[in-house]
Amino acid sequence: MPPEFSGIERRLNELNERLARLRPLQVKTRDDFLEDAYLRDIVERNLEIAAQCCIDISHRIITIEQAQKPQDYYEAVLRMGELGVVPPAFARRMAPIAGFRNILIHEYLSIDWDITYARLQNLDELGQFARFISEWLAKQQHNG
Repeated sequence: MPPEFSGIERRLNELNERLARLRPLQVKTRDDFLEDAYLRDIVERNLEIAAQCCIDISHRIITIEQAQKPQDYYEAVLRMGELGVVPPAFARRMAPIAGFRNILIHEYLSIDWDITYARLQNLDELGQFARFISEWLAKQQHNG
């Protein structure tokens, strides 16, 4: 794989690692989640890094594709749909991950744990993003 793709691969691996850490926690009940501060910390941090990986991957692909620079993280994820890396409808569903990431990092005093628990229960979107990126990388390797 050309060096310009290594940053994407590393972040994709990290995204998959974070998903692997989160999936076993999906069996926890909402009450267990709300009552266990350590569990919330684990979920919060892994979701934060998973979201950041998606954003970083998006920015790297935008640079490689020499596409218009996005104004913010939300737009960076949307750009993946415009570039055909992911289906546009999926990009629109995925883009709010940027706002969720911002809350985890900047508004950590007011995290809505119900929303965080809901994100834990719906890791499929992050997993699908990882699969789309893997497919894009495979196409680049084949075409390059």
